[in-house]
Order: sequence, then structure tokens, then C-alpha cells
Amino acid sequence: MATALRARITDGHWPPGRVLTYADIQQLYGVSREAVAAALTRLRDAGLVETRRMGTRPKVAGKSWPAATGTSIQDEITPHVRDQVNRGVYSPGDRIPSLGALAAEYSVSVATARRSLPPCWTKGS
Repeated sequence: MATALRARITDGHWPPGRVLTYADIQQLYGVSREAVAAALTRLRDAGLVETRRMGTRPKVAGKSWPAATGTSIQDEITPHVRDQVNRGVYSPGDRIPSLGALAAEYSVSVATARRSLPPCWTKGS
């Protein structure tokens, strides 16, 4: 499977910067999560796939994230949303994007999006 994934990357089918999810790869090839992890490890070792830090989704190398600053992606989401509120993108009483929309925008899980916001900003808090 690593060979097939390598081909998708090198032929441009998966361009630099594309986020790769385990679920998508599992569904595409009908393999276990462990098989996907092993294939991605090989591709990481070959420099074709990168991760920003442990626990983040892998993506095709070539369109690198900014240099590591010691902050996590969830630490970057909070100031971005606050900035939008301060700039008037969201008026008092407006809803900010849903957790699903934030997760999609930042290519993170909904759980990461939830952790990035103050508890009073999320439904049921």
C-alpha cells in the first residue's frame, strides 16, 4: 500500500499540502488503521509526508507549515476566531462557525476545534 500511496503523491494526484486522513485511506484501500500507520511511517521516512507535531493529521510534504513555534494548531485557532470577533466579522449575538466548520477550515478534528475555543463559546457550556 505504501507504494500505491507513493505513486499518488509523486504523480501529483495528491498535491503538496493535501491532508491525509486515516479513514479516507482505510476506505480507499480496505485496510486496517495499523496498515495505514505503517505505510505513512514509510512515506514520512522518505520525506513525502509530514506532520506538524504528534497527533496531527499527516499531509503531503512540499507545502510546509510555518516553522515550529512551540504552539499547537489549537493555540492558533483561538486567536484567529478572537481576531474575527474584534474586527467585526461577527457582531454581538452572531454565531461563530460551528465546530465542524472550524475543524474543516483548519484540517483538524472536531475535538481539537472544541479544545481551541473557550468553554463559554461552545454549545452547552
